[in-house]
Amino acid sequence: MTALHLPSYPPFISHCTLQPLAEHPDIYLLDAHYDAAHFTESLFTTLTIPAPEHLQRAVKKRRAEYLASRYCLQQALASWGIPSFLLRNTPDRAPIWPQGINGSLSHTHQQVCALLTRRQDRLLGVDCERIMTAQVAHETHPMLITAAEKARLELSEVPFTTALTVAFSLKESLYKALYPRVLQFMDFSAAEVVQCSADLQHISLRLTQTISGEMGVGRIFEGRAILQPDRVITWIIGPQQRRD
Repeated sequence: MTALHLPSYPPFISHCTLQPLAEHPDIYLLDAHYDAAHFTESLFTTLTIPAPEHLQRAVKKRRAEYLASRYCLQQALASWGIPSFLLRNTPDRAPIWPQGINGSLSHTHQQVCALLTRRQDRLLGVDCERIMTAQVAHETHPMLITAAEKARLELSEVPFTTALTVAFSLKESLYKALYPRVLQFMDFSAAEVVQCSADLQHISLRLTQTISGEMGVGRIFEGRAILQPDRVITWIIGPQQRRD
């Protein structure tokens, strides 16, 4: 499906696209890349994004990340007829979306991604991560996955560092999808990889514990992943029951 190329601002923001997902054409993936080395404080004025007071003492990298994410989200929603939107957060850092919009946001090393839709009956969670080094994968895999999950991932056609990054990222996506609904913290043992395609673009997660009446042990969530040379993007999309 055709990607919409949104206004960027090189050399700071070099790439910003909004594209419908093949399996969910009413849900869109925002993918943007920026270069913190080209960030300057004057860009807040140039891009008409108010400088955040709570980040006055933050390092340059964090302020660049904030500006890039807010600007790109603003451009994405402007293309839907919602002008001048500025994303804010609740005290627990959950994003506050405009009325009628359902979304999920993630950012990693100089990349911003989001899922956006007008549908309110979907759970959305997205995450982007740089692929782990071999040393990080070796040191962290016991905290992220079980021995059974490790065996499943090692059957895939991708290097274990990439496979572990996908599993980690997908569990982050699941947490982002469920948190607005359950308002509970989940650790990495709350869900397990039970099935994955050889290319790791399709992965199934199963809850290992009951989180709420709606999110019971054994519930399956289907995840998707885009594997790039040095990073991955993953997402979870699931049905959401209406609150009475």
